[in-house]
Amino acid sequence: MRKVFLTVVIIAVGGLYFNALPLGKNQQPTPMTKEYPKMSLIFPDGSTRSARDLPIKSILVFYFPDCDHCQREAAEISKHLKAFKNYHVWFISVASFPDIQMFAMEYKLIGYDYVHFVRTEAKDIVDNYGGIPTPSVYIYSREKKLVKAFNGETKIEEIIKHL
Repeated sequence: MRKVFLTVVIIAVGGLYFNALPLGKNQQPTPMTKEYPKMSLIFPDGSTRSARDLPIKSILVFYFPDCDHCQREAAEISKHLKAFKNYHVWFISVASFPDIQMFAMEYKLIGYDYVHFVRTEAKDIVDNYGGIPTPSVYIYSREKKLVKAFNGETKIEEIIKHL
């Protein structure tokens, strides 16, 4: 019985380690959809909206407020916010709204009419994008088609280059 337990623990830890490794340039998972996802977005007031109904030229940023990589990405986006002004930037998390609000305030991303913070369910993310690392950034065109996907922490210059 003890051998079975140890085997399960080793497999679980190995799986966690593998999933925590940064992705190489050729290992980026691709979204299952090349257009806006079929995903329900939940706003702080409790209202919902389909991601399919988002304004044209949007950027979806999937993150966790307590993720170091996400925090660094948010800090860089905040420093270069003017580069994003022609898009609606949607920070999307499965975290609670108090955690989302603290994150938005800490990285000075509140008060811009083109920066939004919403929640979604983990199932919606997995159903549309599969298992993705955080942060993940998806840039969509005026035609609501995927322009570029970045999975994992990405240099801000690389993101801006595709805007």
